[in-house]
Amino acid sequence: MHSIVVLNAKGGCGKTTIATTLACYFAGKGYGTALMDYDPQSSSGSWLAMRTPDQPKIRSIDAIRPKVGLTRSWQLYSGSETDVVIMDTPAGVAGGQLSDVFNRADTILIPVMTTIIDLQAAEKFLEELMRMARHRLHGKRIAIIANRVRMRTSVYKAIVGLADKLGIPLIATLRDTQNYSIAMASGMGICEMKPGATSKDMKQWQPIFEWLMKDIPVKTQTEVTQQAEASNWTAGNNRLAAS
Repeated sequence: MHSIVVLNAKGGCGKTTIATTLACYFAGKGYGTALMDYDPQSSSGSWLAMRTPDQPKIRSIDAIRPKVGLTRSWQLYSGSETDVVIMDTPAGVAGGQLSDVFNRADTILIPVMTTIIDLQAAEKFLEELMRMARHRLHGKRIAIIANRVRMRTSVYKAIVGLADKLGIPLIATLRDTQNYSIAMASGMGICEMKPGATSKDMKQWQPIFEWLMKDIPVKTQTEVTQQAEASNWTAGNNRLAAS
């Protein structure tokens, strides 16, 4: 199982949009996918609740609200059929919570908006994260995504310079478009929307997918079919047990 954390202490930088897009992508490719929501606002959970039964299944994990009778480990257990877990984190993540999600991550994606306030906040957070990572990387990969980008601004150039300074790759730039708002409001990812409307966005996402897939085994069609059959069998048994 591979864990991807979408992380930045600054709110409003697009963490949930990126987390849900990733979940849609992996689920659509046949990976057993879970979306773990650390945000008290439960934006990811609300988005999942809007998805229809005919869309690729994404398991919802509430990482915030304790469940009676469950240990913390069991509450966060994603299941034996899960290949990829996407973790959506809240604004202001720090201290023990930051350490927890850092330790659980195989890959960390850091979205940064191209405003001076976001840049200043990102620089402080990234320096803190790199101090934490210095002796605890153990094969973890960290990358920056520039979000809602205006390419010719001085702030964008400063983000590129910050990535170079810290030695963190800037793997993609995402444009500012209503497609993400439409997707979030309808329980979809842009990879599930009409290709004619999202071709520019999917082109911008391709470097992210390629960078992530360097650490995630490609699933064959046989594996996808077998996993779908196992999932359907489990769901059928659960329905019988509940009846």
